[in-house]
Amino acid sequence: MDDIGEYDDYEWDNWEETNLDNDDLYKTGLEDLDRQDDELWMTDFKRNNEDDTSTKRKRETNFLYTTGSSVQLKSEYLKKLFTENYNLNPNDGANSKDLFSRLDVVDKYWLTFDNVKVAYIDRNGKYSLSKNTSNVQGLKDFRNVFEKATEEHRKTLNSITEEETGRNIDAISNDVRDEIHRENVDDNIEFHDRVLQFHKNGKFTEQETRELVGVTKPKGKPEERIKYLKIEREKIKQDYKDESDPDRRSIFREALEIVDQNIDDAKLEMRRRPESEEGIHRVREKVRDDVRTRFEKLKTWAKENLGVLSVIAISIAGIITTVVVAGKKTLVGTAKGLGEVGKALAKVAKAALPVFIPILNMLATILKWGAKGIEFLAKNLWILAILIAGFLYDYFTKKKK
Repeated sequence: MDDIGEYDDYEWDNWEETNLDNDDLYKTGLEDLDRQDDELWMTDFKRNNEDDTSTKRKRETNFLYTTGSSVQLKSEYLKKLFTENYNLNPNDGANSKDLFSRLDVVDKYWLTFDNVKVAYIDRNGKYSLSKNTSNVQGLKDFRNVFEKATEEHRKTLNSITEEETGRNIDAISNDVRDEIHRENVDDNIEFHDRVLQFHKNGKFTEQETRELVGVTKPKGKPEERIKYLKIEREKIKQDYKDESDPDRRSIFREALEIVDQNIDDAKLEMRRRPESEEGIHRVREKVRDDVRTRFEKLKTWAKENLGVLSVIAISIAGIITTVVVAGKKTLVGTAKGLGEVGKALAKVAKAALPVFIPILNMLATILKWGAKGIEFLAKNLWILAILIAGFLYDYFTKKKK
């Protein structure tokens, strides 16, 4: 039983590996060329729209340029054209890759699909489908491929973030993915230990114990783990159905929950939506509670409601968000050296005006509370940002007098 008496966690991403072979160097060279081509494409787009006499349309083309790449520009164009919450990405799957490979922007602000003009930005800055009746089939093909890519995107983790926040923010998706993974690891360890205890008490045979423990630490790539877990799920369902002993039924029922969690975990590792409804609900709650989500909502609200205070409130909220994110990394043991919190505070303090120092000291004091301090800052982000912004505004106003 020694080999099933210990719990081995699996690592998600091995991004510390730096050894490069000739193929890697070749790919890196191609990526550099692609990047240079993309920069030229973006520069041409900007230059072609510089002399536009329509202020509203130029505002839109300037915004598209700020997206930073041709892929992001096309994604944002599609989002505005179809008024969707989603930012499609060629990495979402085969349909998405197909869509982006057939898109281009020509004649300043016209979107083309297979070299057929399918959409444009009018003088009022509105994105519209082409009204050219000779393009009917081209438009139909464009809509068909777009809908397939959109359906593909709806299966991604980022789509949930977009549905909850209205934006595609990888950092929020990453926060949620990592937090759920850590919670699942804890649940796996707890269930693993319970099964071993039941085995010691004579409730399960060694083979049954091996099978139950196996679902807490599946091996292989995400796809392989999912396949294995689904097979085990059917076996456990049958065991649960046939079992009459209440203690054993309790373990089988819990095992089914663990299997569902680990399937969802593997899906999240691939940046896909969880399979279970409970998993999707769990992700939505995490996205809503994430401090970055609160920060993004505060930015939007402050710009619309706080007037001159908005810049100060957003800056303060940004500092608090940075500190909270760094604090969470420290608590789970991912910080190195001086710690992420220390680095974050030191960076802010270095550039801060003297009036900010007491505020930074207050943050440092709250962070000494550990997890409770981080939770306090995250939950009270809006209140703290607005109160501190008001204090700073009064300070600078009085100083001018």
